[in-house]
This record gives sequence, structure tokens and C-alpha cells, in this order.
Amino acid sequence: MTVWKENRLELALRASKEGIWDWSLERGTMVYSAWALRFLDYRRKDMPHLIEDRETIMDQASAAAVDEALQEVLDDESDLFSAEPRVKTRRGEWKWLRLRGTPVRDDEGKLIRLVGSVIDISKRKTAEKALKEERAFLRTLIDNIPMNVYFKDQDSRFVMANTPTARKMGLSSWEELTGKGDTDFFSKEHATIAAQREKEIMNTGEAQVDMMEHETWEGRADTWVISTKKAWMDWEGKVKGTFGVTNDVSELVRAQKAQEEVSLKLQALNQEAEEERHLMRLLIDNVPLNVYYKDLDSRFVVVNAATAKWLGMERPAALRGKRDRDIFSEEHWSKAEADEQRIIKTGEPLVGSLEKETWGGKQDTWVMTSKYPWRNEAGEIFGTFGVSSDVSLLVKAQRELNEVATKLAKKNKEMEEELSLAREVQQALIPETLPSFKSENFSLRFKHLYRPASELAGDFFEVIPLCDDKVGFFVCDVMGHGVRSALIVSMLRGLIEKQAESSGEVSEFLTGLNDGLCHLLEESGITIFATAVFGIVDLNDESVELGLAGHASPVAVFDDGVRQLKPPKKARGPALGMVAGVQYGSVKAELTGLKRMICFTDGLLEAENEKGEEFGLERFIEVVERGGRIDVLLERLVKAGIEFSGEEVFDDDVCLLGWEVKR
Repeated sequence: MTVWKENRLELALRASKEGIWDWSLERGTMVYSAWALRFLDYRRKDMPHLIEDRETIMDQASAAAVDEALQEVLDDESDLFSAEPRVKTRRGEWKWLRLRGTPVRDDEGKLIRLVGSVIDISKRKTAEKALKEERAFLRTLIDNIPMNVYFKDQDSRFVMANTPTARKMGLSSWEELTGKGDTDFFSKEHATIAAQREKEIMNTGEAQVDMMEHETWEGRADTWVISTKKAWMDWEGKVKGTFGVTNDVSELVRAQKAQEEVSLKLQALNQEAEEERHLMRLLIDNVPLNVYYKDLDSRFVVVNAATAKWLGMERPAALRGKRDRDIFSEEHWSKAEADEQRIIKTGEPLVGSLEKETWGGKQDTWVMTSKYPWRNEAGEIFGTFGVSSDVSLLVKAQRELNEVATKLAKKNKEMEEELSLAREVQQALIPETLPSFKSENFSLRFKHLYRPASELAGDFFEVIPLCDDKVGFFVCDVMGHGVRSALIVSMLRGLIEKQAESSGEVSEFLTGLNDGLCHLLEESGITIFATAVFGIVDLNDESVELGLAGHASPVAVFDDGVRQLKPPKKARGPALGMVAGVQYGSVKAELTGLKRMICFTDGLLEAENEKGEEFGLERFIEVVERGGRIDVLLERLVKAGIEFSGEEVFDDDVCLLGWEVKR
């Protein structure tokens, strides 16, 4: 029977063309199957050591990759040896191999044996390289065509485009276009018309060739293109969307329009010249601004009605020949006349100057003034003209706002100091190290990783020693952030202290905690809730008891794999603070087969990448499946979340509490 099983294994390996290798670190031996020898064209006695001789038979990058994979297994950071090195055969040829290995450890966790498989993946690697080079060639070609080239799906969303298309849309790369449509760039009118045409092309199969399109944008000048669009078919002839090529002819269209406009302007020029003087006078007299002209000695020559009224005159003609010194105090007129003489001398205007007007016997006023040189047809300066508007109320309001802003800045500083103090107090309650526990048969070690997203966090945890071989663990996520959440955290910590006597029973602990929180929330008038998980590990009884209050179930590592726990309905109750009088339950299980458990809040799982995808439970479990010590595992989870989201700081609090049990 044994021989038949061995023959069957050999036949299966021969069919899959996969080799087997067995490395005993204790004996210092490496055993290969026939297929493993065949890959490198060696006889059994001459076959080099695939791992120890990596520097000799592999290129530098492959040797480094194998070394890194081996080191992770040696350090107990991974339960799988995996590498794809480039290896030299006996004849000097190079082959790509895929190595996989399962570690075997002694009772102390030391690696004593590595058993695995090897397969030739050279054809796959060669094909991947050729495909990559072909894509690079096509990408270079399409990105350097002096036209806009793009492909869209059936919903008119961009699937692929060249670099000129991305730049036209104001983006740095075509990848940023993926998933977007014309509605993200153009006006609604143009995007709607373009989508209708593309739908017609997909439905009829009839192409749009060399059509002039007028493109209208939001906040940008219009553009014009000569466009060709066709249906995009897959290899079976089914419509996948559309593709198009456009040439920008905006400059040509603008030049044509400019010529038409110049022609129209020339036709109307004579008529406008005749009306210009009348309109100018009408404008000056009716504009809600002070407009005035002065000669070389700063005497008023022409003023509008608003200026006359501002200066206390019944008619504009009453100001002719007068100067500012005849109306204002010396403090104002001396500076005004100096400014006007400088403009006459240099020809440089004074634009947007805030002037304080001081009057004899009247309240001060403020005006925003612009003054320019007044030139004749020959370009000679023969005076100045100015425009000013009353901003007295604005200046007064600005001064009042400055006073309010000063008071608010002081108040904000006080609040920031109080928030900083509150955060320091909250952070001080988080222990730097957690206790360990031992019994005759087991040892239990806790580790945590806590990253608050704001000054005051709503996530927290507790490890509650109950006796030498019995410990409770508690992880809680309070709804929201800021002061309210921090207040509820403080309430819960106080309630946990009061519940110390009942913390030996999961159901009683959660029930009492919920009743206490509901009572406090009712008295304070706050509407808020908190999810929580509470468990008790009994090393003497060799069991773990668990209860949930609206919280996500922990992820556990067993001898046979990693999975999220699924407690029965009796062990799952509503979030704390939602319903008073609820009787919470629990579920109890043996420690047999359990290696690690990780409790968590939703901050890590809800971390999003640029596409809006969440990190999620599946990626969480994939990281846990790599194995390793509990402290290494928690750091690896947070690192994976950062790499996924591309952000160093998460949008929500991240709280991880894990423990591992060893026999």
C-alpha cells in the first residue's frame, strides 16, 4: 500500500512537472526529487544547494530575495518560504524557478527543517518580459502622437488615453483619467451631447469621421477639435465602448473669429466715436464713484455730480478752479497734492490707495483712491484724473473685526491648551507595556498598537488582571471624535472601575456597563453609543469566554488557519448606551488549537485608498495569515494599512489589542 501511494505521488509530480526538495538544517543535508535535478541538469551527487549556494548559482537580486525570504522564516515572522529566483544551470543557461517551502520547528520554535517544491517558470517570465516590452513600445508610440487618443467604456468613462489627452484635461498622467467622464471636465451641455453621440456609435456601429466639435469647459476658454470616433469591439465582435482621435484646431477657429470681430468693429467704429463723448459724460455723472480731473496745479477742472455732493457743493461747476486745500485739513491736502505732483513728474499712476480724509469740523472719512496722469492726444501730461469710493463703513467694520479676531484668537488659544491637556491625560491612561500571565501548561502575552486620529480619541482598551492565571481584555469604540467621545471614554473607564467585582463574568460585566452608561447618558442628555468586545482568558480552566456589544468579532489564529470568530446570537448584543436593561450573554470555548487572537476597532478596516476602496477584513486576514510574533503582526497590519491608503495618518482611530498563547 505504501509503495502504491509513493508511485501515485511520483506520477502526480511528474504530471505537474514539479520537483520536491527537503532541507534538514539539523543534519545539514538537502534531498531533491528527479524533477528538481532535471530543472538544473545536474546529477544527484553534483547538485548544488539551492539555498545555501545562492550567491554562486543565482544573480545578485535573486540571491538577495532568497536571503530575505529565508530570514523571515528563521525569525518566525512568516510561516511560508517563497521566492522566484533566476538560477544558472549546469550548462551555464539561466532559468527562472519558483520555490515554495514549509518550515518545521522544534518545541522551542527553532527551524529544523524546510520542505518544499520547485517548478520551472522560465516560459512565464519570458512571456511577461515580452508583453511588458510590447506594452512599453505601444505606450511610447501612443504618448508621442501629436493628437489626443482615448478609449471609453459603454458608460462613456475613460479606460485608457495618451499623455496629450491627460494634459488637455489638466492632469499629469493618463492613469488619473481612468474612471472619469466628460462630465468631470467639460460643461454639462457638451458632455451630454458627446455621450449621446458615443451611444449612437455603439448602437449603430457607424463611425463619426472628421467632425468639427465645439468643446465648452467650466472655468476655461472654449476649444475646437476635428474628431473621429468609432465603436470599440472585443475579439468576439462585441461592443466594449468607443475610441477616438482628435486634433485641436482652436487657434485656427479663434483666428477666424478674431478676423470677423475686427471687421465688425471697424464698421461700428465711426458710430461709436460719435457717441463716445456723450456716453462718457453720462457715465461720469451717473457712476456711484467720485470722478475728477485736475490741472498741473491740482485745481479741479472737471468733476462729476457725485464728487460735488461729496465735497458739499450743489453743482459740479462750483468746484472748478478750487483745490483740496480749500476743503480739507492740511494733514490730508498736503499729502494728496504731493501724490499728484509725483504722478505728473513720473507718469506713474497711484492705484488702490487707501486715503484718510480729514476735514475742518467734520468727522474723518476713508476713501479708496486711484489717480492717473491726464494726457492729451500727443501723449503730453497736462494734469491728473482720479476715481475714489467711500469705504468709511468698511474701515470701521474692519477695525471692529480686528478687535473681535483678537479676542477670538485668545479664546482659541485657551481652548487649544485645554484640548492639549485633555489629550495628554487621555494618552497617559494608555499603558506602555501590558502584563503577561503563566500557568502550569500555558503562557499568555498581550501586545497593543494604538494610533489616535485626532487630539481626543474615542477608542480605548483595557487588560484587567483577575488573578494569577485569569485575565480580562476589553476593546471599545465610542461613536465620533472630539470632546464628546473623550467624555464617554472617561465615563466608561469610571464604570469599568465600578464593575471590577463583576469583571469575572462576561455577561454580568457587559450588562452592568450598559446599565451604567445608559443612566449617565440619560442624565447628561447626550445621545451616543459605544461598541465593545469583552473576553476572559482562564489559563487554569484552559478556556476563553467572549461577549460582543455591537462590535466586530476578533480575528483568531488556529493551528489549522486564520478566521474571524462567529459567536452565536446569545453572545452578541447591541452597542453600549443604546438600550437600557439589556441582558448580555457570552460564549465559552477551549484554548485547544488557538494560537493568537486580535481585537480591533474599525479605523484600520475603513481606511480608503485613492479609488475609495476600503482596506477591509479580507486584507486584514491576509496579513495575519503571514504569521509571526504578535508584536510583529500588529506592526505589519498598520504598515499594510498605510501602504494601502497612501496616508501616514488614518481618518479614524486605530486600536489593536492582541494576545498569543503558548503551550
